[in-house]
Amino acid sequence: MKKTNQLRITWRSILISFLLIPFNCYWSIQRGLIWGGPPTTLSLFYNVIFCVFVLTVLNIGLKHLTPDLAFHQSELLTIYSLLSVATAIGGFDTIQVLIQVLGHPFWFATAENEWRELFWRYIPRWLTVDDFTVLKSYYNGDSTFYLKNHIYAWLRPVAWWSAFLIVMSFVMLCLASIFRQQWTEREKLSYPNIQLPLEMTKKVSNGILRNYLLWVGFGIAGGLNMLNSLHYLMPTVPEIQLYTDISSFFTEKPWSSIGRIRLRCFPYAIGIAFFIPLDLSFSCWFFFLFWKLQRILGSMAGLHSLPGFPYAEAQSAGSYICIGCIALWFCRRHFQRIWKSIVGTSEIVDIKEPMPYRLAVIGFLFGTFLLILFAHRAGMKLGIAIFFFSIYLLLSITITRMRAEIGHPAHELYWRGPDSILLATLGPKGIGSSSLSIIALFWGFTRAQRGHVMPHQLEAFKLASTIDNKRRLVWATMCSILIGTLVSFWILLDLSYERGALRPGWGGETIRRLESWITTPTHTDVPATMFMGFGFVLTLLLMVSKTRWFWIPFHPVGYPLGPTFSMVWLWFSFFLGWVIKWVILKHGGLGFYRRSIPLFLGLILGEFVIGGGWSLIGVLFQIPVYVFWH
Repeated sequence: MKKTNQLRITWRSILISFLLIPFNCYWSIQRGLIWGGPPTTLSLFYNVIFCVFVLTVLNIGLKHLTPDLAFHQSELLTIYSLLSVATAIGGFDTIQVLIQVLGHPFWFATAENEWRELFWRYIPRWLTVDDFTVLKSYYNGDSTFYLKNHIYAWLRPVAWWSAFLIVMSFVMLCLASIFRQQWTEREKLSYPNIQLPLEMTKKVSNGILRNYLLWVGFGIAGGLNMLNSLHYLMPTVPEIQLYTDISSFFTEKPWSSIGRIRLRCFPYAIGIAFFIPLDLSFSCWFFFLFWKLQRILGSMAGLHSLPGFPYAEAQSAGSYICIGCIALWFCRRHFQRIWKSIVGTSEIVDIKEPMPYRLAVIGFLFGTFLLILFAHRAGMKLGIAIFFFSIYLLLSITITRMRAEIGHPAHELYWRGPDSILLATLGPKGIGSSSLSIIALFWGFTRAQRGHVMPHQLEAFKLASTIDNKRRLVWATMCSILIGTLVSFWILLDLSYERGALRPGWGGETIRRLESWITTPTHTDVPATMFMGFGFVLTLLLMVSKTRWFWIPFHPVGYPLGPTFSMVWLWFSFFLGWVIKWVILKHGGLGFYRRSIPLFLGLILGEFVIGGGWSLIGVLFQIPVYVFWH
């Protein structure tokens, strides 16, 4: 490669990314919906890490054989970034859930559930499929998508939803452009999740692949996965158990109310926890136990008679809203500088930004207007649509901020999205049947946020911080999202007509909720709203305390993560990562900590390459294999 291309986003890196997107989407969908172990429920997508690792290894050979054709680090990071955003948009909590909703209210309607009378009139036909002959083959399988009536029935809803997701992704790209400088250069957030691709793709001469500690960590994590994978196929091979459940020790009241306590050791989670500041990793596992303590105290006080106690979803939602508001408050001077730049009263400060601030702000406002218009045209009240997307975008900012700061292995807002917040504060009666029906259709991006696209966009900008032509990354990212969206819909429809609908239960989740909202409408859920306010206030107090007394070990970002589905599995790994890092810093100092970094990067890499490699074998040969996650 010529020296002038070493810090540029090249056309060949973009082309290779586009060619790899269908392969990665197919891998993600197969693992997510058929065989288990979905890559997009993790913050780092193991299928993407696997692909970039393979390219990095092949690149070593290219440098020896044909140095002019070898990839530079900027090209490998471009491939990583584009594959990540494309995989996210077609992921487990986006298109893979969305497509299960589009035919569900019609195919599963019966005389007993009276869905036809309850909400059929509110469901827009241009966003769904109501042709029973088309749906019969879709849900039963043993057919093909490539029939004229099948393609025609799905063409319009897929086109509209694709346009919606692309606009929403563009709005988030604009937000990522707006916040990039503040979070990356002024607050200097650590971006723990990009450490592995960043170090892995460096030149071999000064890169981490030459460090023996990396291969020690790789051998530990990879060896465990290899052994357990072989045991899964051949039970005579011994297995190393990385999981136990200690809930059986808490059988008497009030301890029995603690719920399940899992001790699970994930090498990659220990590795990621090692790169998180100590107060953040401590807060993650501490607040998991704090939520368990709430259940015990609630049992002692008789509060378990209150349905939903301790309202973990509501408290987490309030906390997420608070963190988003605090993030906006800390950016207030940055917003002032952006405004002065736009109106021309100060020097231009966006010359090195991926997107000019004027374009980013206009794109954000116009894109948000289109999202609201889309929802309103579908049948949602204008005020509800504005409220809904305001909350959703605030939560997106929160998730992205938390990801850049803490690098959580699996971030989520499981059943804590804008729909839940609206239902708690306004109640189904205050929202109305028509708006409720559209909220139910939005289940594809409100159910959970584990594969959220905006954090990957911001991380792409961080990885491109030393690249000259960063603005090429903007349109390349949008093209990747377009390809990922269309390819994911295509793969899902092809597999569904062959096998039958892959996860119809996801459609049932939201449609049964819609049935409940309409048949038994309620007003504001006062307890849930109060606990949401409690979560907001407690997070605010934690933030103020942390700002005034920096030595306090409780970080507010850890509080809403405590009761999440992911932390139930990951808390013990975070505890181990915290203990190891604390011991190293206390007794070995900063120098020893830096020398230890390759070992923990190796834990992540070994788990993802060997575990991910086995998952790929399962997809290629259509066989069940050992799953290291989920």
